[in-house]
Amino acid sequence: MKKLFFGVVFTFILITLHTKESFASLLVINKDGIITWNVLSDADVTLDIPRHSYIEVRTLDESEKEAASQVSLKKDENKISLVVSSDQKERVLDVTNWDEDLVEVEERPETQKVKIGIKEGIFSITQKGIVALTEFPIIIDSKTAQLSVETPTGNRYLSIFPYDAVEAVLRAKFISRISDNEIEIKEEDRELQYKISGDKVFNLFDLYEHAVPVSFYVSASTGEILSIDAPGWLKMVGFLFT
Repeated sequence: MKKLFFGVVFTFILITLHTKESFASLLVINKDGIITWNVLSDADVTLDIPRHSYIEVRTLDESEKEAASQVSLKKDENKISLVVSSDQKERVLDVTNWDEDLVEVEERPETQKVKIGIKEGIFSITQKGIVALTEFPIIIDSKTAQLSVETPTGNRYLSIFPYDAVEAVLRAKFISRISDNEIEIKEEDRELQYKISGDKVFNLFDLYEHAVPVSFYVSASTGEILSIDAPGWLKMVGFLFT
């Protein structure tokens, strides 16, 4: 009887884990640039998508996978759309109420793994636990895995990903710790940049720590530090103390 009980529990856990995994992302761009959809099993993918708790998800057959496509996330007032364009067709889905990751870009030699989704009505780009939030529409080239955002002054490529930007600032000891795992993508003077906020901590003889709030603006194309929000005296000492 005990063996039967544990067998049932184990089977339930496996089913739960498999179900959770199936909702990982609405579509996946693999290392070869091929798009695999997780779509409604009983409806055409051009239809609006309800919340995932009301739908069954399956993976498309090999013949239905797409290559060399452009994936875009756009927002029109309160409606968010996922658009996939290729030579053969264009698919438009209303993903406003989708509450899982929308796009997963698998790691390949020229790029790292990232996930794109929605958080509180704006777009998110997640890399290794660091989440970059932006109001700007996001465009992904499936062939090259190149990410860009559509700003009021034009499309700007995202050459530096969120985790890499934070890691560079922490490694250089410009910031001792970040406020949380969220940063912002902004545009200033036609330059796409990350706003990374945190504390510069001064340790006085291992007896007292003094934390000063600072924000760094890091170029999303080069990784260069563009500007700093910090008290004047802190800028003058040049972050010499750790």
